[in-house]
Amino acid sequence: MSTPLYEKIYEYIIDQIKQGHLMEGDRVLSEKELAVEFDVSRITSKKALDLLAQNNIIERIRGKGSFVAHQQQENMESSSNGYQSSSLTTSKLVALIIPDFDNAFGLNLVKTIEKICMQNNCNLIIRRTGGNTKEEENAIIDLVKSGVDGLIIFPVHGEHYNTEILKLVVKDYPIVLVDRYLKGIPASSVCTNNQSACETLTNYLFTLGHKEIAFLSPSPSGNSTLEERLQGFHIAFSKQGLKMNPDFLLIDLISSLPQYVDHSESNMKADFHSIKQFILNNPEVTAFVVSEYYLSLTLMNVLKKLGKEIPEDYSIVCFDCPEDRFDQSLFTHIHQHEEEMGKKAVDLLLKQLKGEKIPKHTVIDFTLIEGKSSAPNQRI
Repeated sequence: MSTPLYEKIYEYIIDQIKQGHLMEGDRVLSEKELAVEFDVSRITSKKALDLLAQNNIIERIRGKGSFVAHQQQENMESSSNGYQSSSLTTSKLVALIIPDFDNAFGLNLVKTIEKICMQNNCNLIIRRTGGNTKEEENAIIDLVKSGVDGLIIFPVHGEHYNTEILKLVVKDYPIVLVDRYLKGIPASSVCTNNQSACETLTNYLFTLGHKEIAFLSPSPSGNSTLEERLQGFHIAFSKQGLKMNPDFLLIDLISSLPQYVDHSESNMKADFHSIKQFILNNPEVTAFVVSEYYLSLTLMNVLKKLGKEIPEDYSIVCFDCPEDRFDQSLFTHIHQHEEEMGKKAVDLLLKQLKGEKIPKHTVIDFTLIEGKSSAPNQRI
């Protein structure tokens, strides 16, 4: 394993003192100067200076800078004897902020993040926000104040960016976003290739003879995941040379969003009514691409109430579906590789903590799983 960059800075300053280039009371390069000198982030150079101060190699004076401490030779010897076994190898504290999770999506992601953290000597704190932006803001503030070394955040659904996430990015704080990214914000993220995934789902329905296909989703506004799924739906039609009917888009559903869980019954009734009216208004539709699993359950309930059979009368494909070890999956769906997503998120965060440069956007592949909810179009 390569030496973390902050260790290299630490050893460089100690070497400068040993060689006499830095004497007692001499000023040490600032966080900014070290960041430029070593081509690292300021959080990396700050970490090196903090460790030097902890081991009494330097003294940090607010408003003036860092200076070589008195009796630094003794301090360096004692630091060298115990440094590798204590300061640099102490466990990290990492936090995961997530709206919620269950066995449809999120549970395996959380399990993997916890597992990989343990393997890398990291302790993990998990905070659920319920999809509430204010709760997400409070979680970030509380966790940063408590001294966590880095954050993995599954951002809430919303049209506006969380200002606390923006502050972290500006400060170059170690952070990785999962499941979605923030447009125009240079924060590292790990996501499924949602555009390609939705294109794959739609093309699958084309192979079954369906052309009058509807798309159901919460509002994609402010959500890169849903925006890309809608884009994939459009692109699939375009590549087939088919005209997509804009009336076949129902993209204002809310019952699957975590922030509405406290009023889930009323929201489910509202979505039920919206979907029912949509089906009655568009009798030519033969299949549905649904952006979220729980909306697929609502759609299936509506169709059954209308006396329709699945997949004989209508085919449904969606994203995510709980695993069934003993039977075929209920829905034909996109299986997101949560384990790979979680492993990559922790890996990227650890690299940031070492001061390494990482990619801003990492795309994870997916798998199409055929289930009981789709069949050839019977109306041809």
